[in-house]
Amino acid sequence: MDNAQNSSTLPRKPVGGICRVRLASARAFSPQSRFAEYELIDDRSAYVETLTADEGLLRVRHTLTLVFDKHQADAWFDRRWLERCATDGVVAAIETAAGERLRIGRSDRFGCEQALRLERFTFASGAAPGDRPTATLVLASEDTDRAQTDTDDYEED
Repeated sequence: MDNAQNSSTLPRKPVGGICRVRLASARAFSPQSRFAEYELIDDRSAYVETLTADEGLLRVRHTLTLVFDKHQADAWFDRRWLERCATDGVVAAIETAAGERLRIGRSDRFGCEQALRLERFTFASGAAPGDRPTATLVLASEDTDRAQTDTDDYEED
């Protein structure tokens, strides 16, 4: 038996990263809630889902790291927005570079109780002369379910 495989039938590793993000306030969230789309810097944003077991109970930590142009982020994320994000949280609709659409920060079990909340917001000037100044927004939440496939067509601001 020949163990050689046709390269066209080998599984391909999907391209990673997030190519699109839309955020909506978790306060009074509904299917009719409006989402705002934010332009990301290419190949810098990521979503990580970490499953852990604590005394037999499964827990899922969702971490969304979004990287923006600093000058655009200055206009989008003022202190008031960041404070609301820390207290009320947000629901995120993301699309990965591989085409997968996920909804994070809302689950069937908890609704928006476990919304994504601000973990940190940082600015970086860059180290090299040609480096672009960036703003990094890290949002996180914990619940018992993995991110849901996003099939909704959200309205955008």
